[in-house]
Amino acid sequence: MIPSDTRLALIDLATDKAETAQLSAATLTAFVMHLRSKNLDPREWHRCDDFAASVGITPHQARTAVGQLVRAALLERDIVPRRRGQQDSRYVVYRLAPQDVQEGAGQ
Repeated sequence: MIPSDTRLALIDLATDKAETAQLSAATLTAFVMHLRSKNLDPREWHRCDDFAASVGITPHQARTAVGQLVRAALLERDIVPRRRGQQDSRYVVYRLAPQDVQEGAGQ
């Protein structure tokens, strides 16, 4: 779980980015709801489906919101390769951007 001062700093940062049109209102709402999740650990990587489930939106809406959050530097993205049988594949994971968590905690 995220400490409350860090959560509030991230919400404040996300609100500032929404005011400058980097985030839509729907994405801001989803991000705030996601930050209130009890099982959210800022050090762990999560799939987009986890974001969708914690907020109660469709996977397509979650991918759109997460894309905006990555562009706004609130989340960071990584691509994880995996091998299934004879095929190579990959999937995308996300977590809270470390620099924003650290900056937000000190404000």
